[in-house]
Amino acid sequence: MDIEGVYTPVVMPFDASGELDLEAYGRVVQFVLDGGVRGLVANGTTGEYYAMSFEERTAAAKACRDISSGRAQLIAGCNAGSTREAIRHGEVARDLGYDAIMLAAPPTSLPTQRELATHFASIADAVGLPVILYNYPARAGVEIGFDCLDRVADRPDFVAIKESSGDFSRFLAMRRRLAGRLDIMCGSDDQAADYFAWGVRSWLAGTSNVLPRQHVATLEAANRGEHDEAHRLFDQFLPWVQNMESGSYNQKAKLGLRRQGIECGGVRQPLLPVEASMAAEFLATLEDAISATAVAV
Repeated sequence: MDIEGVYTPVVMPFDASGELDLEAYGRVVQFVLDGGVRGLVANGTTGEYYAMSFEERTAAAKACRDISSGRAQLIAGCNAGSTREAIRHGEVARDLGYDAIMLAAPPTSLPTQRELATHFASIADAVGLPVILYNYPARAGVEIGFDCLDRVADRPDFVAIKESSGDFSRFLAMRRRLAGRLDIMCGSDDQAADYFAWGVRSWLAGTSNVLPRQHVATLEAANRGEHDEAHRLFDQFLPWVQNMESGSYNQKAKLGLRRQGIECGGVRQPLLPVEASMAAEFLATLEDAISATAVAV
């Protein structure tokens, strides 16, 4: 599987009753595809998969496939608290014709590195699709460490890892250790241009729901070898990215889409809407980013 370009973990809109709004979901998918993204992730963290039932996640995966209609690579977020449940989601993705599945460390159980590797391998064996790992220890409570990676990286069905630890020294160590074994996808959005300068050619970014054209232009410049231009473009909207990364990420993604003309409703509890002052600050940085990139992109 060729991993290159911008991949968007698609926001899941909810209607006034808190139910899935698949019509609005279609507008989000169309918006990011129009922005030039290479791939879509259904049921990622930005899509609030953790607050959705199995049936809802299945409906979201089907809608993403149907709406994209072959215009993007499709990745299904299949994370779950147990190996058995993750396999169920993976089987849905396989039956729907997805290109790959994405797996993070399961929450709460705090598996060892050996247990984590066995968890990933068991899902891969059962599902039979390429696997993209997702390292975000701040959310999962467990890092996908080198011990785990060494156990799975040489399997042909493990193709990439989205690195979201925020630890740039870890990334530098990873690129040496995993060279020729696993592709690294940038998942630390505020460090993106630095990842690209070290040869990373893909970006799996929740922020690309809101400013997809800007993300694509930045990565394409880097992939052409124009790193000064990539840094210039990235600097135009970096303060907004940093605001997104500072907290209430999912709420801000929906606020940003509303500013783009796509109403996505609220977030599901336990999350709550952001306070008015935080929303105002976020939208101000977004306005600055849109103004700064109006000519540049």
